[in-house]
Amino acid sequence: MTNFQDAEITEGWESIFGRDEYRQALREIADTYPEKKSLFVKYDDMDMYNSDFATFVLEEPDRCIKLAEEVAKEAMPPTWDPVNKINIRLIRLPRDAKVGIRNLRARHLNKMVALEGLVKKVTPVKPRMTLALFTCARCGAPIWQPQDGMLLQEPLMCPNPNGNCNKTANRFILDEEQSIYTDTQKVEIQESPEGLKGGAQPQRLSGYIDDDVAGIITPGNRVTINGIIRSAEKTERVKTTVFEVFVDVVSIEFEQHEYDEIQITEEDEKAIIEMSKDPDLFDNIIASISPTIKGMNEEKAAIALQLFGGTRKVMDDGSVIRGDIHILLIGDPGVAKSQILRYMSSMAPRGIYASGKSASGAGLTAAAVRDEFTGEWALEAGALVLADKGLACIDELDKMSTEDRSSLHEAMESQRISVAKAGITASLQCRCSMLAAANPKLGRFDLENSTIVSQIDLPPALMSRFDLIFVRTDKPDEKRDRDITEHILKVHRRGEALQVDETVELDGVDLKMIKENTQSIMPRYDVETLRKYVAYSKRIIPVMKQDAVDMIQNDYMSIRKSGDDTGSVPITARQLEAYVRLSEASARMRLSPVVEAQDAKRAIDLIRYYLKKIAGTESGGFDIDSITSGISSKDRKGIPTIEAIMRLEPGGMEEEEIVTQAAANGISETEVRRLLQRMKGSGTIYQVPDGNNKVIYRLTNKG
Repeated sequence: MTNFQDAEITEGWESIFGRDEYRQALREIADTYPEKKSLFVKYDDMDMYNSDFATFVLEEPDRCIKLAEEVAKEAMPPTWDPVNKINIRLIRLPRDAKVGIRNLRARHLNKMVALEGLVKKVTPVKPRMTLALFTCARCGAPIWQPQDGMLLQEPLMCPNPNGNCNKTANRFILDEEQSIYTDTQKVEIQESPEGLKGGAQPQRLSGYIDDDVAGIITPGNRVTINGIIRSAEKTERVKTTVFEVFVDVVSIEFEQHEYDEIQITEEDEKAIIEMSKDPDLFDNIIASISPTIKGMNEEKAAIALQLFGGTRKVMDDGSVIRGDIHILLIGDPGVAKSQILRYMSSMAPRGIYASGKSASGAGLTAAAVRDEFTGEWALEAGALVLADKGLACIDELDKMSTEDRSSLHEAMESQRISVAKAGITASLQCRCSMLAAANPKLGRFDLENSTIVSQIDLPPALMSRFDLIFVRTDKPDEKRDRDITEHILKVHRRGEALQVDETVELDGVDLKMIKENTQSIMPRYDVETLRKYVAYSKRIIPVMKQDAVDMIQNDYMSIRKSGDDTGSVPITARQLEAYVRLSEASARMRLSPVVEAQDAKRAIDLIRYYLKKIAGTESGGFDIDSITSGISSKDRKGIPTIEAIMRLEPGGMEEEEIVTQAAANGISETEVRRLLQRMKGSGTIYQVPDGNNKVIYRLTNKG
């Protein structure tokens, strides 16, 4: 590395600041000070002047930035007060200056690096003393003492030659009013989830932001922090040679584009465009999603569309319509719900996995934590905030407490989290898709004696926010069971064969043949290719063609009209928005700027598939009320009829008598018994003890 003297460094800064761009920026600082007091210097301009000089600045940032501040002050107009401080902030550092938090080493100390990550926690902005004014208690001499770090440093002795204190150690009085302060803020960033390998835990790093860039970031922001790595001795009673590291922040750059961390080269771009022209693209992407799981094609198709997502829209009045797609998987144990969630959290360019059983509402949204150094309360981003512009996979949603689940309502619909904790009031963004999984209320679906909806232990208000809800049941079926058995055994055989060296010969086992016969388990596209494809697709904002609009409108109206005969509400406007989001995602998957009829058809098929499973009626129609309100229109009509029958006998009525009288009103025996169980569960009726083995029900005051 070329070594530069102070005069050479000064000459370099004079040449760079002599450009029109920087002269104009310095004039703006002079006119708007102290609102604006930072000069942002692009690395490319330093590199254009002299590449060795630019490299040297990163190696010796303290010395070079200090000289740059002096050069900037000299370039200011004559009216400029030299006491005023100008901050030199270097931005757009080269790729080789970017270092992962887990890769920081001793060689990086006192060097300038760029750190990419998620803002995990920030403290409130506080004033920090940078130049303290002390007064000697004996002679009254003023002493200016520069302050470095967080601990107040007093003068060692009085420098007054004419005083009577003889320059000895003395008591000094701090003049807080005349001392000079700057704003400061502590921030904690953690590695981005998309950069992690396997099950690695994201590492964190603390940093300190000073002056006019303090207070511009919030938890959940994706940023690049350009700063100088410092070391600090651990605050322990025993002296130690092991030091902690932190970053002294020089500048902060906010992410410009979604998935900007994923580098797409020109070769990648050509391959992606070629890949989009494949007529089997959709099927190949589905085959690349957790290929070790047999079947579930509709669910995989929906999850594939969720990866691409719809378009987030900001309207003229400032209101926002979400484009992210939320999907809920409900199923019996062993239908591979958790396996799909874990796979998607690792495959999505930005994926966060959390289990509802172990996660609290604060862990999912945001928590208020006390900073161990300052003692102040600070916000710490939860899983949904960290998954901003990505995919949040929440397993075991039904195991969460009612209070914790209620925190998801705002996060899912408005995609913001309002926090009012420990005196902190803030609003954090969580523009992410949610892929959630839950189990039936009793552990397994009972399809003979009860409806599917009645066995889902989730509040209707939460369920209605999901665009698609899929139900997976595990019923014995010889053909299906045989297919799944063969598939699982193939997966295990292939896994075994991949672990054994091909040169090894095993008696009765042909490793090569096993690999050839299990080719179908291989994903069509590898994870890295798919991640790049998804990242590239986010640049496209598809617009609906009229024929796609007509298809969606006609299908929606035909389903709505089917409710005229039964008096039920078969579908609502929330599902209409799901049509739009799914069709936009389908177009985006094809890298098409236009939503065409084939995209609308794909959305229609998926919505009809899920409605038939979870909101289907005996007549072949749909009743969305069973999801959105927790009670179907059929039940809403049947329950008052049963209540009217029971009022004829205030002392109680036998179950068989209720069944007989309800049959005369057109309600089947199976339906009556189901409704009685529902009414009993809701507290509308209760069972009266009887010594003759007869079931007798009586209305409560609710009835």
